[in-house]
Amino acid sequence: MPGHGPKLWRDSDLDSPGRTVTRPALIGLVLLLVPAAAGIAQPPAADEVSAAVFRRFADHTAKIQVVESGSGAKASLGSAFFVNAAGHLLTNYHVVAEAVDDPRYRIEWLDQTGAAHAGRILAVDVIRDLAVVGTDRPTTRFFSLGPVPIAKGTRIYSLGHPEDLGLSIVEGVYNGLLEHTLYPKIHFSGPLNSGMSGGPALTRTGEVVGVNVANAGNSLSFLVPIDAALPLLARAAEAGDDEPDFAADIGRQILDNQAGYLSTLFQGSDSTVRIGPFALPTQPAPFFRCWADANRDEDALFESVDHQCSTDDAIYLSGSQSSGIVALTHRVLVSRGLSPLRFFSLYTAEFRQQRNDFDFPDDVTDYQCQNNNIRHHGMVMRTQFCVRRYTKYEGLYDAELKAAVLGARDAGVVTSLSLSGVSFENAQRLTKKYLERIRWATR
Repeated sequence: MPGHGPKLWRDSDLDSPGRTVTRPALIGLVLLLVPAAAGIAQPPAADEVSAAVFRRFADHTAKIQVVESGSGAKASLGSAFFVNAAGHLLTNYHVVAEAVDDPRYRIEWLDQTGAAHAGRILAVDVIRDLAVVGTDRPTTRFFSLGPVPIAKGTRIYSLGHPEDLGLSIVEGVYNGLLEHTLYPKIHFSGPLNSGMSGGPALTRTGEVVGVNVANAGNSLSFLVPIDAALPLLARAAEAGDDEPDFAADIGRQILDNQAGYLSTLFQGSDSTVRIGPFALPTQPAPFFRCWADANRDEDALFESVDHQCSTDDAIYLSGSQSSGIVALTHRVLVSRGLSPLRFFSLYTAEFRQQRNDFDFPDDVTDYQCQNNNIRHHGMVMRTQFCVRRYTKYEGLYDAELKAAVLGARDAGVVTSLSLSGVSFENAQRLTKKYLERIRWATR
């Protein structure tokens, strides 16, 4: 299903319960080093640095909560931090998305005393999961943002409101940008928890390195690089008093984004894999992750090999909808003694397996499908091409291609390509390019 595939992390993971992480004691090592270090000036202990960072910068942060207007009940909460004298707050888009998507909800921000104040969303960047919230409180307690030169291994400090338990600080290590991702993310070795989304991660001197965004457990966390926020802050500074048309803006962002990254797919001449008698497309770009599995039980009458590739970078739109995922799957079946009739029955059942369409009708229409037989590279394929339209974002679709190679008595492949949040033209173009890469490996 578009928008769903194997993923290293989810952008909304910080709004799910986290795990407690313990750090091994280093008492023995410290005792061994103390005599040798006598008389040498030592840097402050780690807990002293954390305490100093917290004291100095706690009032640069705020808590964000999304409130259901009718009941006044909290629907979600996260963290934010002041970024200019006008009192603008930077946070994650997924923290405030419910208020963007549904007029029944409003934004509040809480100061250090716990007092709640009305907030207004000024600008959003759904691709990088960022948003700017305006307040009516000018401040002198804000972070000055800009590029931060920082080396791997540097200790940095994350501020936020885990589990609605009050402002906390988490110390961790900056491990640089992740490799092979579509959108830049910083690898932060620190246990970020639910509610810390949108908080700042900073150096000991108060330079903001990134924005808390996600975790994958076991102190494996991720930040949006602060550089990515600078264009959004400039847009927010120009926001007027009129209510922004966020649906149109978000739709344009996704359309522009997909036009860029889809044009890079299947550019390499070597992006195919041989499985059985077939040469099949694989890893369309470096930011895809691929997996494989096989069932070659000696007693089975057929063997199957599975191969799949997917992007990790889902775009969070709402609690019921994500976008921006591209995934491909292959299942190759090879007979080991099945009669042609029984193998054809098995193969047909594999092709006819239904999608799991659990999405909400307020977000997308029903799929409309077209079936065809096509011929190329000396093979005949049965194809099914399905699309559904986004109801809130004009010009965007999810698309599903499924194809099966016909004509072989003892081997077959069922292959699929899933696209979410793409233009109809790009869906057609990419599925055509995908099918052209399916060939007989021995011919």
